[in-house]
Amino acid sequence: MERRELFRILGASAALAGLSPAQLAALWTSERPSSARRAFFSAEQRAAVDAMADLIIPETDTPGASAAGVTDFIEVIVSEWYDSDDRALFMRGLDHVDEHAMALTGVRFARSSTEAQTAMLSGLQAEGAALVEAELNPDEDTPPPFFHRFRGLVLHGYYTSEIGQQELMFLRLPGRFEGCVDLESVTRPRPESWPPEGAESRQGGTRG
Repeated sequence: MERRELFRILGASAALAGLSPAQLAALWTSERPSSARRAFFSAEQRAAVDAMADLIIPETDTPGASAAGVTDFIEVIVSEWYDSDDRALFMRGLDHVDEHAMALTGVRFARSSTEAQTAMLSGLQAEGAALVEAELNPDEDTPPPFFHRFRGLVLHGYYTSEIGQQELMFLRLPGRFEGCVDLESVTRPRPESWPPEGAESRQGGTRG
């Protein structure tokens, strides 16, 4: 099974981690944020989120995560929908990524080589999986590890974006509404003679 196919199966459940019911509802009603709203992440933090998101969903024959606006999505969720505790946990996790990169490579995560970035994310994934399996704190309110939460946001942001929905061959129904159209462009032309020849016989003849 290819990685993207696996993401499609697991993405919905993974993305729910750490969000309240109100936050989950907002995921379905919020439109993609405009660039004017990018005010919460610093330039370095945004670069790190872009780099991590593109490692999780890289560009192949379709655009990757950052091209789909996933970083904008994450920024809105963290800044506007997370409560103060969840926001602080997320930002500490994000800062830890850069601190870890500085310790290993001497530069921030976004400026590290692709090989180093991949190794660091693999380490975060393994560390998070170990914490979950160990069940060190079985309390239901225990927040998920940073990487698990981040990956869930990336998957949800991507596969609810226009680009991600096109990859899933999602067809939006009933489609877009166009209020002013030429009727001739959406209807069949009316025959010169009405009713059409033979219509009476198909309907059982005329009424007397």
